[in-house]
Amino acid sequence: MTMGASERRAPAPGRRKAERPRRRAANGRGDLDSSRIPRPSFRSRTWRYAVLALAGLLGVGWLVWYALTPEDLPLSDKSLSASGVVGTPLYVGMFAPPSDFGRTLRIAGVRVHTTADVRISVTPLLCRRGTVGVTTAPEQFCAELVNPEGQRLVGGDSIVLKVDAPEAALAVIDRIRIAYREDIRWDTQPAGNRQAIVMIAGRPPA
Repeated sequence: MTMGASERRAPAPGRRKAERPRRRAANGRGDLDSSRIPRPSFRSRTWRYAVLALAGLLGVGWLVWYALTPEDLPLSDKSLSASGVVGTPLYVGMFAPPSDFGRTLRIAGVRVHTTADVRISVTPLLCRRGTVGVTTAPEQFCAELVNPEGQRLVGGDSIVLKVDAPEAALAVIDRIRIAYREDIRWDTQPAGNRQAIVMIAGRPPA
């Protein structure tokens, strides 16, 4: 007996023809979650930029505050009394940081305020590796005397005032102020002794 093609292709009893699984669509009609990932809104991006800008402003503010607030320079309540004679410069020490100062100052200038009964000359100098009280021979105490502007001041150095008068004089020199830079910080601060009272006597007639 001859079997038809349909009968020859019929599966055996108890078996099922394997079918290739169909790929489910991801267009919202299948079982998979096809929800789209939400994108940041314009408002969230604005807040992010605002936070970054605020952090930048805080950083700049802290940097400015740090640059403008260096540690104070050492002060003393000491008042010096110095006397000299006309025609001989007198050297008065006004600021002498300790040897363990631990700081390096780049001096921009030294400000001096003097009250005197006649016109006198007061010149700030940097005494390297030495200190001076009152003297007419600073070379005995200083390795070098230089204009302090643009120079470095470290522990063991000092600031000295050279006082010269063409005639008898009485002067009161206030505490000096030092303009300086230290790393990225800078300031102008009072430093050293409270004042110096200087009396210059006239030379007796020959």
